[in-house]
Amino acid sequence: MHAMQHLKWIEVDLAAIRSNLRRVLSRLNPGVRLMAVVKADAYGHGMSAARELEKAGAASLGVLNIAEAANLRKAGVKIPIQLLSPILPENARDVVRLGLIPTLDDLKQAGALNKAAGGRKIPVHLDLDYGLGRWGIAPKNLEAFLPGLRRLKNLRLAGLSTHIDYVPGKNSVEAEEKLNAFNIIAQRLKRQAPGLICHAANSSVLMDFPHWQMGQVRAGNLLYGINTACSKSAPLKNPWRFKARIIALHDVAGGRSIGYASEYIAPRAMRVATLPVGYADGLTMEPAERLIGFGPGFQYWGRIGATKAPFIGRCGISHVLVDVTDAPKAKIGDVVALPIRRTAASSLLPRVYI
Repeated sequence: MHAMQHLKWIEVDLAAIRSNLRRVLSRLNPGVRLMAVVKADAYGHGMSAARELEKAGAASLGVLNIAEAANLRKAGVKIPIQLLSPILPENARDVVRLGLIPTLDDLKQAGALNKAAGGRKIPVHLDLDYGLGRWGIAPKNLEAFLPGLRRLKNLRLAGLSTHIDYVPGKNSVEAEEKLNAFNIIAQRLKRQAPGLICHAANSSVLMDFPHWQMGQVRAGNLLYGINTACSKSAPLKNPWRFKARIIALHDVAGGRSIGYASEYIAPRAMRVATLPVGYADGLTMEPAERLIGFGPGFQYWGRIGATKAPFIGRCGISHVLVDVTDAPKAKIGDVVALPIRRTAASSLLPRVYI
């Protein structure tokens, strides 16, 4: 019996992820640890990608919440897993049970962890907010926070972190100032807590401010072949392909209307293919920029081999029409590569690992 052929799938190249990890490791100063960020199901690449990063040399994995960490533990991940966002106090027991490293910004969370510790010494990281505004302790409030933390004898201050609001090409002078301000506090705290791991560098900070690697770097985008930094000196491999098969083909006369609300009028005789993917799969929800044309007549497109296949009309919930006039040999069952924002891609799409 033949295996069912997928109509739509994400192809993930694990060798490309391993290669990108090696590239990142080669940029680190001696003694700097690498945390591989695998939040949002490893940016949509799936559990196998997270396990590959463990095998390939990441010192720890970073996730946003306990549910993500629990899935990694279930999949057999043994290395340290850090929660990058604060916990709810009522979830403290799960942090202890799963052996996670929590990030704190509130003494209620700390108190709940201290209570749940059950005789263990729990390593915790404190996060400082330098303007991103999502969570974290205001730097000026850190000194007032620390005595309360020190009273909790089951907790050990193991790290200090920040995630600055840096956007490459926009605010690099301000970013340098914030990294420097964080480092002053980090060095002062390090004298009080030897072995403290201080970390502020995500992928773009690592590339554009390599002198601020500190004790640990948190890399996400670079591992998945995405470099948004101003510095482009890391040749990365793209491990990601979203693919779908043509399920219908038809010729459309010039002047005929097709698609919802008869909004699209064929400008000429066209060959049109139907693909079984739509916005339920995450299609056209801010897809990858490298496959999109911007400017007059903004448009998305897929590719059949090297040939562009522009989208026609609106994307439906589970189908989209593409113009394959320039690919006259296209037939039903042929594969079209499509643009999609990785973390918007539906988790129901099969991941095929190569």
